[in-house]
Amino acid sequence: MLVKPHFADLLPDGSFNGTLNEFTVMDDVSSKRKIVEIMGNQNILKRRDASCNIIFSPVGKASIRQIETDEIYGATKHCENEFYKGCLEDFRNKDPKFRDYIMDFFLKAIKVDITSNAYFGDIDRANDGNGIWSWNVFDGIFKHYAKFISDGTIKPNQTTAFNSGDLTPTDGKEYLHWAYKNQDIFLKHLPDNMKAFYVSQSIFDAYEEFLTLTGGSNNIMLYQNGFKKLKYKNIDVLVETTWDPIMFALNNGVAAHACVLTIRGNFVFATDNSYGEATPAGVKALLVWYSTDELTWKYANFMRAGTGIAYPEHSVIGMTNIA
Repeated sequence: MLVKPHFADLLPDGSFNGTLNEFTVMDDVSSKRKIVEIMGNQNILKRRDASCNIIFSPVGKASIRQIETDEIYGATKHCENEFYKGCLEDFRNKDPKFRDYIMDFFLKAIKVDITSNAYFGDIDRANDGNGIWSWNVFDGIFKHYAKFISDGTIKPNQTTAFNSGDLTPTDGKEYLHWAYKNQDIFLKHLPDNMKAFYVSQSIFDAYEEFLTLTGGSNNIMLYQNGFKKLKYKNIDVLVETTWDPIMFALNNGVAAHACVLTIRGNFVFATDNSYGEATPAGVKALLVWYSTDELTWKYANFMRAGTGIAYPEHSVIGMTNIA
């Protein structure tokens, strides 16, 4: 038996925290939860004068934004009588093995769908006409970025629209250079290891070719999960491997590109690890049962999911305009 590779194989094992384990996970968001941003103040030093009056200045303040989760689910079923027809009839006595495969495919498919929505989800978007990608179950990172660009949280010089189509090696380098030079003053002065470029495969490949052609191959390394890792100006360039095929579909079959330079862990994935469906055995997130009236195995997974950006103002984002 051969199992064809699929996009789920690109994702790390364990709970969802992004393709590169770069998401910050909040696992106790039952509906809405406040993200409290505590900011330290400065400019509190004063000159003493001939007075006993002391001016007390606040050393910090807090601002609040919210992150929300939506109720979502995945479900599938397996009819053995339909499955074992033709040449597969010889495998009927291997049914427990196939049930294991179906459970594995089911959970991996949900993980791919969470990934596609975590980045590209837009509840106002139409379904994928080809039925391949899930991108309208909950709002994702790029929809939040569009809102923050529109309301001025992200300054105009920190965002741009990339062209569609193929990239040259120089394009790959220039896109990274554009992001680097347009950092806000805070992001620019963060230590290099506290930030990263998150890029589509197209930009990553173009920049890697640029390094090879210009003798900069010493900047090509391996990331912890086996993917290549590049550096630009000593900042990690990390490829998000699922971006290209999703943007290709959203851009009507034409290559599209994206690059985000921001603080590591700035993307937030929210869920509720206590959420599930009420059953006689208690609240369960994953249910598997045999339906005797339909002679069918059924699988269902219930969860809450949502995304947010902790510090959107400390981001530089370039992206092809897609539907």
